[in-house]
Amino acid sequence: MQVTKSSIFENRLALELVVLEFDAESFVPHSFEQFKQPLPERIKKAVHKRQAEYLAGRLCATQALTALNIDNPIVHTADDRVPIWPAGTFGSITHTKGIAGAIAGLQDRATAVGIDVEKLMKDSQETKLQTHILRDDEKTQFHELGKQVTHPLSVIFSAKESIYKALYPFVKKYFGFDKAKLIAFNDTILTFKIMHNLSKQVQTGLEVNVHYQIIDDLVFTQCLFEAK
Repeated sequence: MQVTKSSIFENRLALELVVLEFDAESFVPHSFEQFKQPLPERIKKAVHKRQAEYLAGRLCATQALTALNIDNPIVHTADDRVPIWPAGTFGSITHTKGIAGAIAGLQDRATAVGIDVEKLMKDSQETKLQTHILRDDEKTQFHELGKQVTHPLSVIFSAKESIYKALYPFVKKYFGFDKAKLIAFNDTILTFKIMHNLSKQVQTGLEVNVHYQIIDDLVFTQCLFEAK
C-alpha cells in the first residue's frame, strides 16, 4: 500500500502527531507484513478498504510512538475495538477517505486524548443530521458558529467524536452526542459542557476544550483530557 507523510494539519497539542495520506486502491493482503503490523482476526474478514484504513491508522500510531522512543511501538486492539497503547503511553487514532492520523504521548498522569478527521458534510446532510448530533439547547451556539464556518455541523460532529475518544478511557461505555453541549467557541477552540454524570472523573458541568481546523474539504479536531 502506498503511504505518504502529510503536514496538512497543525498540531495544537504538545504530543506527537503523525498524519499519512494513503491509497486504499493499492492495498494488498501482504501490506500488513510489508509494514510489520499485526492483522487482527476481525480485520482480516473485512473488505480491503476497511483493512487499508485500519493499517494506515496503525502505521500513524507506530510512527508517533517511535518518535517517543518506545521500544515496541505497536498498537493492538481490545475486544471493544479500543486501541491498546503500550504501557506508559496514551493516544488516539482516526481516519477517513485517503487520510489517517494518530497522536501519542507519555502517560505521566491520568490523561487521555481524542482526535478526529472528517470529510465536510454536504449541506443536505448537515440539515438532515442536526437532530442526531445537536441538543435542542445548543442550537443557538450552532447558528452562531455557522456565521464563522461554512460547515458548523461537521465541526461539531468531529469535535464530539474527539470528546468521546478522550473521555472513553474514564467512562468505559458508550455515550451519545447529547452528553456534551457546545457552550462557547472562538477561531480555533470549541468549549463543551458535559451534561450528565458519566463516571467519577467525568461529571456534570465538566468543561472540555476541543481544538478545530478546517483545511480544504476536511475538518480536524483534537481534545486533551486530564482527569483530576
